[in-house]
Formats: sequence, C-alpha cells, structure tokens
Amino acid sequence: MKLKSLIAGMALISSLSVSASQGAQFSVLPGVQFGATKADSIDGFSFNLLGAENQNVSGFDLSLIGYRKVNGNFSGLHLSLFLEAFRVDGNMRGISLSLWNDVKGSVNGGTLGLVNTVGGDATFQFGGVNIVNREALVQIGFVNYAQQVGGLQFGLVNATRRLEGLQVGLVNYAENGVLPVLPIVNFRKTLF
Repeated sequence: MKLKSLIAGMALISSLSVSASQGAQFSVLPGVQFGATKADSIDGFSFNLLGAENQNVSGFDLSLIGYRKVNGNFSGLHLSLFLEAFRVDGNMRGISLSLWNDVKGSVNGGTLGLVNTVGGDATFQFGGVNIVNREALVQIGFVNYAQQVGGLQFGLVNATRRLEGLQVGLVNYAENGVLPVLPIVNFRKTLF
C-alpha cells in the first residue's frame, strides 16, 4: 500500500512540473483559463478577455484588454483589440500589436505599440517610445533609443551610443556620429 501511495505521489508531482502543449485556450483572466493552465504552452490559438499567462505561445494570440504574459518564448501573431500590456520573458519571433510590448529577450519580427521595450536585439519597432537594450535595426516613433543602431532611427528624438546607419529626426544623438548631436540627419563618421 505504501509503495502504491509513493508511486501515485511521484506521478502527481511529475505531472505538475512538466508543462504540456495545448492547441487552444480561452482565458477570462490569468489563472482563470480553459484549455490550458499557466504552466502549459499554447500551440495554436489563444483568446483572452482580461488577460492570460502561459509558458510558451506559438500561433495566433488575440486579447481584448488587460495583461498578457508569456513566461518563455512567443512565436506568431499577437493582437490586442483594446488596451493591453503584452510581456514576454524569453524571445519573440513574429509580430505584436499592443499598447505596451515588453520583451525581455530579443525580437525577430516587430512590435507595434505606444511603448515598446526590448531587452535584447530588435528587428523592427513602431510606436510612441521605442527602447532596445542592445541592437535595433529599424525604429520608427516619437522617441527612439538603442545601445546600437544597425539601420534606421526615424523620429522626433533619436539616441544611440553606437550608430552603424542613419538617424532622421528633430534631435539625433549618436556618440560616434558626424557630431554627437545633430538636427534632421546624423550618421556614422565613416559611413560615407
């Protein structure tokens, strides 16, 4: 009897610690989810009323309003119909349209929102405020900042430590630019 209890307990613990992949999810809010739990990954479709939280998401993710959290990686298309914060703790591959996009890793694709923040590298950002902690290829917005720019910054205020491309805006700051601060256009000293 003790052996059966021990085996049953170990099976229960192992089933809780291993995340499963689900094809679809309907979420009212984080923790009140049907078809998947916070520990599950979604591989297909997720519809979220007031928010959701999952391990990894791959596919189409549609949210109305609230807070959407992915604890791992996101791959696919995320659309928010109203006001929402979209947060990915890992990397993102695809496109996200949300009020605030916050990706801790890198973005291979694009983020479109009022505020876009990326902890790693970013391919494309379009929004009010765009911030990249490593290298950005294209940033279009009112205020753009990246540690390094490997393409284009287009906005009212653009700033970078290392420019390997072009800045177009009212104020352009680049430590290695023709001049550190220039109006209208700035580029790397040895670009031309």
